[in-house]
Amino acid sequence: MSGGIVVTGWGMVTPLGFNSRFTWGGLMDGTNPFTLLKGPEWEKFETPRAAEALEAWIPHTLLKRDRSLQLAALAAEEAYQHSELSSVPADRIGTTFSSSKGGVASLLTAGSGPYESWDYLTDYFPHSAGLLLRQRLGFTGPGLSVSSACSTGIGSIAMGARMLQDGECDAVITGSTESSIHPLIYAGFQNMGVFSRQWDGPAAFDLKRDGFLMGEGAAAMVLEREESAKKRKAPVQIRLSGWALGADAYHPLEMEPQGQTIVPIIQKALQKARLHPADIGYINAHGTATKLNDKIESLAIHQVFGDKAWVSSTKGATGHLLGAAGSVEAVLSALVLKEGVLPDTRNLMHPDPQCRVKHVEKGGMKHQVRHVLSLSYGFGGQLGAVIFSKL
Repeated sequence: MSGGIVVTGWGMVTPLGFNSRFTWGGLMDGTNPFTLLKGPEWEKFETPRAAEALEAWIPHTLLKRDRSLQLAALAAEEAYQHSELSSVPADRIGTTFSSSKGGVASLLTAGSGPYESWDYLTDYFPHSAGLLLRQRLGFTGPGLSVSSACSTGIGSIAMGARMLQDGECDAVITGSTESSIHPLIYAGFQNMGVFSRQWDGPAAFDLKRDGFLMGEGAAAMVLEREESAKKRKAPVQIRLSGWALGADAYHPLEMEPQGQTIVPIIQKALQKARLHPADIGYINAHGTATKLNDKIESLAIHQVFGDKAWVSSTKGATGHLLGAAGSVEAVLSALVLKEGVLPDTRNLMHPDPQCRVKHVEKGGMKHQVRHVLSLSYGFGGQLGAVIFSKL
């Protein structure tokens, strides 16, 4: 298939590494990113744990900005360099960079420290990261923010692709960021009973799965129309061949129990990509390791793909990155195409027979695939799917 949307670069900052290369290495070597949260604000919690992002260096101009913005800047600048984007006119570069919660930590701590030198409101909104990227990198093309809970990253990718299709710009930096490891947010998830108590971390699709653990991070992708990317001799990596967004409309916190709202989202993405289910070689599942999510998602995947596509969840390795999950998992799915290796589902020891999917072998496996699918779902029933393909 000629034409369409291609990916010319990406960047990540995650609990596994401070860039894409180190994140992929941490995913493959079994790095456990979960650590105890320390400080007086955590003393009321019993063994609070999360996966905090690793950063090599924070520019001095960002030291007083919200951490979610710091992570966004590092991921986007890696993507900018990877894609050699400096050759594209600034007014032809758009942004669809988002956050689920914005700079919520800055807002919640605004009255407890010396904040006279900056205004936390500039960091609070979900669109703040995109604004920061435009200021730092000088883009003057259209900017859009998508805040859709844990599907924020995939929503951002879909909106970026539509900008390109509409001719509003020639390149888009898309992605998402999240840093909300704060006692208030933590307590909310804990009260919902969705946190794992397993010391090694979450185990999606396992009989003993008991929930996720929070993480933080950011990821960015550079999308371009294929013809303009080739014209400027950009380092084209893969193709964004399909995407779809939808809504569950079932319950604020629960998914439709038979997976019947996920199935059409997958089918729409396949249709846009002009692919059949048998063409998909690997699926990066949302896989939160909660009892209901994994069962319902497995039902939907099995209905479309049967036992044909390999499936894993990377949240047991990265933590649940919330608003950044979709974009980080999209980049990891892209790396599957480039590296020819499928990551396993961390800590999966006893697969639940109710989760009828084809699990990647323990430790990961070398396997060349041509098309990969990444899935994300968010509270409120916000659903998304993206498909990446080799050129």
